[in-house]
Amino acid sequence: MRRVVACTLLLAVLNCSAQIKKPEVPEKKPVNEWIGIFTGPNLNSLRYQDNTTTIEGTNMGLHGGVFYRKDVSKDLSFQPWLSFSVRGGEINDVDSTIDATLSYLELPLNILYVHGQLSIGGGPNFCYAIGGKFASKGVKRNPYDASESFERTLKRFEFCANFLIAYQFKNRISVMTNFSPGFTNIYKGDHSAPAIVHANTSTVGLSLGYRFDVTRQD
Repeated sequence: MRRVVACTLLLAVLNCSAQIKKPEVPEKKPVNEWIGIFTGPNLNSLRYQDNTTTIEGTNMGLHGGVFYRKDVSKDLSFQPWLSFSVRGGEINDVDSTIDATLSYLELPLNILYVHGQLSIGGGPNFCYAIGGKFASKGVKRNPYDASESFERTLKRFEFCANFLIAYQFKNRISVMTNFSPGFTNIYKGDHSAPAIVHANTSTVGLSLGYRFDVTRQD
């Protein structure tokens, strides 16, 4: 009789144990959003031209900013960024050399094609100059003030494009190169030069970046 009772209790315990479900571990969702920072040097160009003459020069600058990236499909991502960038160029004129340093806030809206850890793409780039200087023979002038820069005065807003190639390492570090040519005429002048004068900037940048995952609680 004791054996029967013991066996019955054992079977009951085993049955209860079988009915207890193990807690389900929530499936980890893949990350498809990131924010990050980047910085690096620029190779810049500034050009003035009319129908017969082109004056152009280059110099070096720096840039740095923050970006946001979101995967919209398996192969496409949207990546805007906001950066501070120093554009410009060293212009060799007839009687002087002018080193133009133009400080821009830039907002490119990039669409990227993604293949593994490699990304390539581009988009429009909205640029606004928040400062700058024309330096020549020890004298510094405001490039956006016609009373100081005369016929070389520039406009602050420039509509550009942005083209980029980036490689994302598995340790969150990335390298990127981008080319951003200006499309709109930023020449303002002081009304002493012909209206056909055109000016624009362009820049080639090399960046080192670091990104952070964006996780959302459902």
